[in-house]
Amino acid sequence: MNLNYLEETIRTSKYLVCLAGMEFMREQNVAYHRDSDESYRIEEKYGYSPEELFSARMFNTHAELFYEYYRNEILSKHLEAGKGNEALARLEEAGYLKTIITKGIYNMPQKAGCKNVINMYGNIYENNACPRCGKIFPIEYIKNSDKVPLCDVCKSTVIHPGVYLHGEMLSNTVISHAVEEVAKADTILVLGMNLNSSLCKDMLPHFTGKDLIVIHKEAHYLDKKATAAYHGAVSKILPEVAESILDA
Repeated sequence: MNLNYLEETIRTSKYLVCLAGMEFMREQNVAYHRDSDESYRIEEKYGYSPEELFSARMFNTHAELFYEYYRNEILSKHLEAGKGNEALARLEEAGYLKTIITKGIYNMPQKAGCKNVINMYGNIYENNACPRCGKIFPIEYIKNSDKVPLCDVCKSTVIHPGVYLHGEMLSNTVISHAVEEVAKADTILVLGMNLNSSLCKDMLPHFTGKDLIVIHKEAHYLDKKATAAYHGAVSKILPEVAESILDA
């Protein structure tokens, strides 16, 4: 695979922004709840689909079941950043990459050392808050709680995890920040998703830059809208590109 154009685009970009998708996260062994096998396993175990379990309605009406699922299936994962995210961290440290925008909740880029990351859906480690008094709790408080984690100030108020649940509105502040970064970009790097994905459809209308480059495993009919498309694993392609740029 000839990566010369990708390497040169990253080298010459003035404001490179990355959109990181679910396929990229799968490469770090993050199971996606909409995958058929995973969805079936969850429904067999809990009696509800993953979408139903990970929802504002379940949190508000069946908090004990919600937190059983959340602890067992979300908080129990031990995930490594992976070579793709490590490559992003190297590019960011060298000044090539300005911002990563992702819907991931496991802080995979941050684990690799990335600093400028916008988590559209929040993350599991921060902002676990009491909806009444606003007190913030560490993830360990939720992990170690008995059934339903309650605020130790308000006593009876259930702590909300630091992620957005199905049925909840995303933060306007976070959305505006992401849109501003995309609007400033002269190059967008789309990793591990096609241009029909929800993150691309939300963000790319605000992009007015020059280069839109896609890296994902299989060809897609919307690849033709990109400046260039590369088909393969992000965790294989990106480290090769970063090494060529930074170790030359």
